[in-house]
Amino acid sequence: YGLVINWWVDERRDLEKSARAAAHYLKNLYDLFDDWYLAAAAYNAGEGKLKRAILKYDSTCFWDLSEYRYLQRETKNYVPTFLAALTIAKDPGRYGFEDVQYDPPLLYETVAVSDATDLAVIAKGCGKDLTLLNQLNPQLLRGCTPPNYPDYEVKIPLGTKESFLAFYSQLEPVDRLTFRRHRIRNTWVMVSPR
Repeated sequence: YGLVINWWVDERRDLEKSARAAAHYLKNLYDLFDDWYLAAAAYNAGEGKLKRAILKYDSTCFWDLSEYRYLQRETKNYVPTFLAALTIAKDPGRYGFEDVQYDPPLLYETVAVSDATDLAVIAKGCGKDLTLLNQLNPQLLRGCTPPNYPDYEVKIPLGTKESFLAFYSQLEPVDRLTFRRHRIRNTWVMVSPR
């Protein structure tokens, strides 16, 4: 579903990209099973497992399939739990959630970074704390943008784009990284027994 997963980046951790991918996958499952309950069950158990359950028990009703032992308890509970969450979300006060304190949204804008750049350097260019940059970019596994990835989109705090671009344009490539990666080869060391 278009998510990049490698040593540098795991876009499953990017809230927006992973939510879009999950929605596309769920929609594809609905297209496959023509039923939202079955699509949700397949999202949890896997489409192959659900296809085998349908064939084995000759039923396309999730509630009938959940009566048998073939599906795991987790999948049998997933659909009702999902439905309960949707119902509560529509009217939280009705179900005892009157004083829910929502976290404020993380407001950001994106900027393209052409070379591998450390998040600490980006934070400095934005005039913000590194912790905030890490919150905005949880998909960056190594604390920097990936090398050899032209125009990588980094999320930066809203209102800091101009100052960051001015800062970034004055950086030498060597100043964009605060660490160096080294390959260490295996060596054998002889140790005498005690």
